[in-house]
Amino acid sequence: MKMVFTIFNSLIASIITTLIILTVSFLIMLFSSAKDGYRTTFFGSIFFSSKPALDGSTSLSFGLANPIPIYIAIAILFVFFLFLFHFSKKRLTK
Repeated sequence: MKMVFTIFNSLIASIITTLIILTVSFLIMLFSSAKDGYRTTFFGSIFFSSKPALDGSTSLSFGLANPIPIYIAIAILFVFFLFLFHFSKKRLTK
């Protein structure tokens, strides 16, 4: 049961860490350029598009372009947190 708890905590920690990384990279991309157009961040997984409309307003859209880099980041962070939690418990019990 302890191993299931460690796996669950590692999964949650990796998802939360990935979401924080995605949010920070999106905000950096959003405010890094004042030009209109199509931009991507985090290895092309998130996009932001801004286009001026005919009436002078600006049309904005953003979303998920390619989820594969996000899945890879979650998997890598999951393994990292799994080792971190496993070895920290092992070290604390000695």
